[in-house]
Amino acid sequence: MRSLALLFAICLATMTAIAQIELVADSYFPADLEFEELRKLTSEDQFSDPSKLTGVENGDLIADVGFDTYAQRTYSAAGSASLSIEVVSLIDSRAAFSLLTLLRTSGILEGPPGDAFASASGRLIFCRGRRWIRILGSGIPDTVLLRVARSVSNRIGPPGQGLPSLVSLFPENGLDISTLQYFPGTKAFESLSEQTTGTIVSVLYDMEIARAHYRVNTQSGILSLLKFPTHQVAEEYFNEISLAPVYSGAGKRAYLRRIGPLMCVLEGSFSADTADDILKPIQYSYSVKWIYDKSSKPGTVWGIPVSILGSTVLAFFIVVVACVLSILAGMVLAACRLLLRRLFPNNPLDDPKRTEITRLKLP
Repeated sequence: MRSLALLFAICLATMTAIAQIELVADSYFPADLEFEELRKLTSEDQFSDPSKLTGVENGDLIADVGFDTYAQRTYSAAGSASLSIEVVSLIDSRAAFSLLTLLRTSGILEGPPGDAFASASGRLIFCRGRRWIRILGSGIPDTVLLRVARSVSNRIGPPGQGLPSLVSLFPENGLDISTLQYFPGTKAFESLSEQTTGTIVSVLYDMEIARAHYRVNTQSGILSLLKFPTHQVAEEYFNEISLAPVYSGAGKRAYLRRIGPLMCVLEGSFSADTADDILKPIQYSYSVKWIYDKSSKPGTVWGIPVSILGSTVLAFFIVVVACVLSILAGMVLAACRLLLRRLFPNNPLDDPKRTEITRLKLP
């Protein structure tokens, strides 16, 4: 009876520990009393309905890049100070990185916290995997914001898949990385009206868009990289945009280049030689990765299931190997026997008395 009670207590403690671990894993906010500066939780909100984003700062843009869930907590601090933490879960890491590039007020830095972050006075945002986090503080030192950000980042888990591949294609010559903007789709690009004015880039098809400012000596402008689902769509877009009139502006030109499904649009006061120096290093290559799906059903060869055929071939191979090994063993044994007879004629194995044959003549 005592052993049964002890076993029940151990099981209960294990279940409690598992429940506590799951509870912490589901919450990315700091634990109670983790930061002495945060004295009291004043408000909390959580939802997955995109219509509720109307009450959130930049809610329309968050919905356009690919919204999943939203969670927010506000803490009070000493005096009238307060701190707000928003954790937005999105459809993928590209959407989270897009919000970081579009809503930052300073340059992007490599994490931690997060995969990448941007901070200003009383404001810190970062992305971690498919989650984008915004921390706003009023009357709270920026060092506290950074500590809170690291705590939230650690609770989210391991880093994401890295930067979108389109961003890595920007040439370094003349690039102002602090102006980088990334759009995972055309809907987010259209939601920022200032992005669609003064440019020949138009939304005709669904595409990824990355933009950044370039400056070479006294020449400056914007390079836009557009990635389409297929190279056929990119070719159609190239033909259509080539016929579009260039926007008016003193000394402004536009240069186009297409590489497979990638379209490069350089706009600004660049000369032809400078534009060639910027666009020429851009390369795009395809990669093929074979994935073996173990969950798929086995096929047939000559009407025989692959699993049965494989077992038969394996059994045949084992028999052949066994036969070869037997022949080799016999040959080695015979060679040793002959060598022993030649070197030691009177050895016990070749003793005539042991090998004497008695013949019986029976009537």
